[in-house]
Amino acid sequence: MEIRSEAAVGGTETTGTGVRDRLVLSAITLLRSRGADGFGMTELLGDSKVARRSMYQHFPSGKAELLEVAATQAGRHIGGQLDVLLAESPPIEALAAWVESWKRALIDSDYRLGCPLAAAAQAAQEYPAAGAAAARAFADFTDRIAAALAASGVPDSEARSTARVLVSGIEGGIITSRSLRTVAPLDDLVAHARRHLSPPD
Repeated sequence: MEIRSEAAVGGTETTGTGVRDRLVLSAITLLRSRGADGFGMTELLGDSKVARRSMYQHFPSGKAELLEVAATQAGRHIGGQLDVLLAESPPIEALAAWVESWKRALIDSDYRLGCPLAAAAQAAQEYPAAGAAAARAFADFTDRIAAALAASGVPDSEARSTARVLVSGIEGGIITSRSLRTVAPLDDLVAHARRHLSPPD
C-alpha cells in the first residue's frame, strides 16, 4: 500500500508546506517500518532531511503531535483508497483488491513496511492522541465497508459485524504476515470472505 502525503513531497526548508509534508511522510514511513517507539528525533530528522528547529516550528509539541497528524493523514489516505475500490467493485472484490495492495507493499518492502495505523494503535498508551487517530480510522473503514455491504443486500446488523471482522482481519493479517514473512494470512482472509460473502450463483 503506497502512502503519500496529501501535498507534493519536496521543496526546500524555506517552503513551509514542503517541510511539514516531509516530516509527516517520514513519520508515516518510520511508523510502518519501526513502530512508534522504534525511532527518535534523530532518525526522523535524518529521514525527512529537516532541521530540528524547523521540526518544532511545525510541531511545537514534538513527536507526539507529529504522530497524531501522521496517523490522521494515513487514515484519511487509506480511507480514500478504500472508497475508490468500493465505488468500482462489489464489496468482496473491493476487499480483495485492498488486500492485494497490502500484499504488494509487504512483498515489495521485503516485509519491512506494515500499517502505520496498527503501529499507532499499539503505542496508544504512550501516544494516546495517535492511538485515538488510529481508532477513528478503523471505525471509519468499518463504516465504509458496512455501508457497501448493506447496499449489496447484507442485513444492516450483519453488515456492521462483518465489516468489523474484515477490518480486524486485515490489520491482524498484515501484522501476522510481517512476522511470518508470508502473505498467506491475507490470502486466507480473502478466501474465507469469498466463501461467506460472495453472492450465490
